[in-house]
Amino acid sequence: MKNFKRAILFANGDFKEHTSLVIRDDDFLVAVDGGLRHLITLQLTPHLIIGDLDSVTPQDLDLCIHWGVEIQRFPPKKDQTDLELAVLEVLRRGFTDILITAVTGGRLDHTVGNLAILALPQLSGTYTRIVENGTTIYHVNDQIDFETYPGALVSLLPWGDAVTGVNTSGLQYALNDAILYPWRTLGLSNVATCSQVSVSVKSGQLFLFHIRENPAISEEENRV
Repeated sequence: MKNFKRAILFANGDFKEHTSLVIRDDDFLVAVDGGLRHLITLQLTPHLIIGDLDSVTPQDLDLCIHWGVEIQRFPPKKDQTDLELAVLEVLRRGFTDILITAVTGGRLDHTVGNLAILALPQLSGTYTRIVENGTTIYHVNDQIDFETYPGALVSLLPWGDAVTGVNTSGLQYALNDAILYPWRTLGLSNVATCSQVSVSVKSGQLFLFHIRENPAISEEENRV
């Protein structure tokens, strides 16, 4: 059996990462329901299809059956979205490096719900992020360090409640023991001043948006 290093989950939203998302031979590719269409467009065979499959065409499903792809089909009436089921499944398989893409689209409720999955308690201690159209999104409840380039945008958005003890380094508008409130916009549109940024919090949870406009910086260069 192949020794997979990273799980990549393709949701059923818009997908524009084909020019910057690097797929490796040791990636475990998961089609989250209608996200199968993105893999087929990329001429890639998923290792797993998961969901209620209401957004998968019969032709694409037949292709995957022919290819021998593992299929986990769930009833439409369920308490979890297809993406949540997919995240829990790759966790069950032992993956700690998880990349999620194609989570945004026409419905804002779906987009917000997909982003919220980053805050799943089960993901604590893993390297999980959403990569979406040049932006990498992390959930932060302690500290994160990542590589970037001067001029890149970094936004910090509290999740749920106020976030206290926010400290940053490598950003133009430094935060020192700051408090970020969900109803205020203090954390929006900060700017990186060097190649490495660090953000830490004492309590609370926030989403960090790393907006890459430099095509030379790929997603897999972000982690420190």
